[in-house]
Parts: sequence; structure tokens; C-alpha cells
Amino acid sequence: MGLGGGSRRGTLRAGLAPGGELVFLLFSMSAPDTAREIEADIAIIGAGPAGSALATYMARDGRKVVIFEREKFPRFRIGESLLPLNMELFRDLGVEAELEKRFIRKYAANFCDHNGNRQNRYPFAQAFNKAYPYCYQVERSELDQVLLDHAEKHGAKVYMDWTVRELLQEGSRAVGIVAKSNETGETVTVKAKVVADCSGRAAFCGNRQKLKQDVKLETRTAFFAHFTGCARDAGELEGDIQIVAFPHGWFWMIPFKGDTTSVGMVVTDEYLKQRNQLAAGRPEARGKHDDSNGAVAGFEDSVNDAFLKKTIDATPYVKGRMANATQKFAARSIPNFSYVMDRYAGDGFVMVGDAGAFIDPVFSSGVFLTMKSAQLVAEDLRRAFRENDFSARQFASYEDRIRGAQKIFLQFIKGWYDPAFLDLFFIPRNILGLKTAITSVLAADLFDPRHLWSMKLRIKLLFAIAEVHRLHMKRSNKGRSLVQEQRL
Repeated sequence: MGLGGGSRRGTLRAGLAPGGELVFLLFSMSAPDTAREIEADIAIIGAGPAGSALATYMARDGRKVVIFEREKFPRFRIGESLLPLNMELFRDLGVEAELEKRFIRKYAANFCDHNGNRQNRYPFAQAFNKAYPYCYQVERSELDQVLLDHAEKHGAKVYMDWTVRELLQEGSRAVGIVAKSNETGETVTVKAKVVADCSGRAAFCGNRQKLKQDVKLETRTAFFAHFTGCARDAGELEGDIQIVAFPHGWFWMIPFKGDTTSVGMVVTDEYLKQRNQLAAGRPEARGKHDDSNGAVAGFEDSVNDAFLKKTIDATPYVKGRMANATQKFAARSIPNFSYVMDRYAGDGFVMVGDAGAFIDPVFSSGVFLTMKSAQLVAEDLRRAFRENDFSARQFASYEDRIRGAQKIFLQFIKGWYDPAFLDLFFIPRNILGLKTAITSVLAADLFDPRHLWSMKLRIKLLFAIAEVHRLHMKRSNKGRSLVQEQRL
């Protein structure tokens, strides 16, 4: 049986009805419930960066790989600002040259307060690891397509616009999946030696096996859109991500090649409660779209647009850079960011990237962690195939290493939402190598043993200094953050 995602078959039972063979045969060829079975070495759920990268690694090894993606590409995603250690992954996969043609380089992250009075730029060339001084700012629809095309080029078979409905199990061991075409209703059963859940925040396996645990961060919601006409800095600074702290959360401003900029804000629950009051439900307050994405704003879109616009207008640094901006599509929102799974693997299956954990996007860790997860899982799978053993223990190394990186990012994320720690991001001098350590985290250099010990030591020092700063703030500044101007 072929693996073609678009193939459809009739049923031989049609020929058993005397006098009605032709009519019944034609009906069964278009029947939406046609089922078939195929075999593969690995079945991958989801064709995002994790799924496509893992598919490339495995197909390049000569494995029979099938990918099921429930959406049609191209499709919109955030997670547009990449980290320098992504370059090691792109080079490993062999896609760097293609990305270099398509995307703008990002050499640094620039942090500033809402007025723009306090700023601190972190050039990645000043991290511990000097080998990766830049990465890219990307439109995810384009990046994801490049990665998926690359996986197909190496032999992975892609079922686009198919939804995985069931994880097949024999006892506690996963042995395959059942998927259904969203267009035709056709079903396919895949018998596989291992199932890789790369379904992102849908968390196919984790949700079904009740492994999901919320991370203890303040609940936050993101609102975002793309704009043209935003002001940019010149030269090498043009590609910098702007991260702007304000009393109710933070903004991102991510420039793409050309004139489009992604602008979003992540806000606290308390501020979110003011959304309708600030927006007042007035369509005229929502701002002007250029309809390049065919956006037609309904009532909810109008409220989100107005909420985003009002907050931009109340944040002088962002407002100044957007004085001549035009919104490309209605503002979108994503609630409740962060979670992890109790475990990242079981017998016959493994959760990769966001399917295993997702953390707040303030440090742009998402795409890197998903693709690094794929690289680490590929290493463990090579051993599993050699030993013909796909039990959960084969993925212990992957889980241990990725949790270690997530732990460091989570420390910094929690610090970012702590006013006493946040102020430390704006110290311009590299005292005791602390700025180098922060830069290394921002670059995602979290796996090289040559740097980890030194970086972890400095991170501990940063949190100790934050405690001292907290006491100083309470005494001299009435508990107010210098950056966000909010109380502790």
C-alpha cells in the first residue's frame, strides 16, 4: 500500500451486488470513511519546527517517516524571534543558506522601559560562546514551510490537513496512530515502532494521558498583530528585537525583512480585566487595517484591536516607533502560556518541543527549545533503533537535558516578572561577567558543558543581588521598580 496522503481506494465488496456493481463501486470510491493501514518506523504528529526537524533527522538516517499535520500550510504562528544557538541546528539540518536568503539577521536584544529612558542592549557576540553572534527574525509561516519542505526532500511523507484522532496502544505501549483527512473523511491507521508527539500546544499525548501541569507563573495573555511603517534603527541594529517593560506587562517588537514588524504585548490578568473598559467596544477605536491578510474585524476583533492600540498609546517608547504604522490584520490573542508534562515519554511514544512543555515567550525560547528537543530525541531514537527498544527509558537523556535548559529559562522568566530582578537587566556594565551570563541565556547557550558551570554560578549571583536590591528598593524607593515604576 502506498503512502500517498491524497490517495483514496474503493472497496472490493462493491462487486458482490448483482446488477448494481458499477453504481456501488463509484459510490465507494468517493466514500468519506475509506480506511487503510500503513507501516512506518516513526509516526510524527504535527509539522511545526519540532516535527519537521525530527522528520529530517530520521529520514536522513533512512527511516520510514510519516508526518500528520491538521492544518494547511502556510499558516500563522507567533514565535518569530529566533535565538543564536538555533544557527547550530539550522546548519545541522542543512537549511541555513535558504534562511539567509529569506530573513533579516538579529544581532541583539534591546531591553527598555516604557518611556525609553532606560535601555540596555545585549549583543550576542558578547555571550560566552562567540561562534553564533546572530540568528534571524522570521515570519513563522515561511520558516515552517521551509523546514517541512526540507523534511519532504529527505523522504518524509507528509499528510497535510489530516487530524490524528487516536493513539493506538497495546497495553501501555503505543504502537501507532489513527488519522482522518479533514477534507475527505478518509482514515488511515499507521502501525509504527514509535510515535513522536510534535503537536505543539495541542499536546496530543499529554492531554490524553493527563500529564499536563501548569507552571506557577502569573496567568498572562498575549495580544498581537503585524504592522507596516514602524520605525527601525539603522545598520546592524535594524534586526534587534525590542522588549519593552511597562507596568502591566511587556511588549515585543520584531522586525522582518522588508517593512513588516510583529508587535505584541503580554499582560497580567489584572490589566486584562480592563480590556472592555479601555476598548469600550467601539469599532472606530480599533485602528486601520490594510486588509493584506483579508482580515475582517468582528466585534471581538474590534475590542482586541482597541485594547492593543490603547496600550500602545499609553507606552511612549512603543507609540513613538509606531507613529506611522498601519495594522495588517485584526489583533489576535493567546491566553495562559506556561505548562510542563509530568514526563516526556512513555513506552513507544515521546513528546517533543511544545507538546512536552511551553513557557512564557519573553526570552524567545520557543522555537529553539522545540528544535533542540527534536535533535536530542533523534539522538535517543538512533540508539532505540539500534537496540530495537522503544521503551520510555530510551528517552531519559533527552528529558533530563531539555528540562535543565527549561529550568534556566524559567528562572529568568520568573525573574523578569519580579521588579527587583527586572531592574538588573538595565545595568549597563558587565560587572563580574553578569551581563555576559545574561547574554548567554538570551542566546540559548544552555547545553555546552564548557560554559554551564560558570553561567549557573553567575545566575545564582544575579538572584542574590536581586534580593539585596529588593531591600534597597523598599527603603529608598518605597518599593517601586525603577523600570516598571510599580510596587513590589
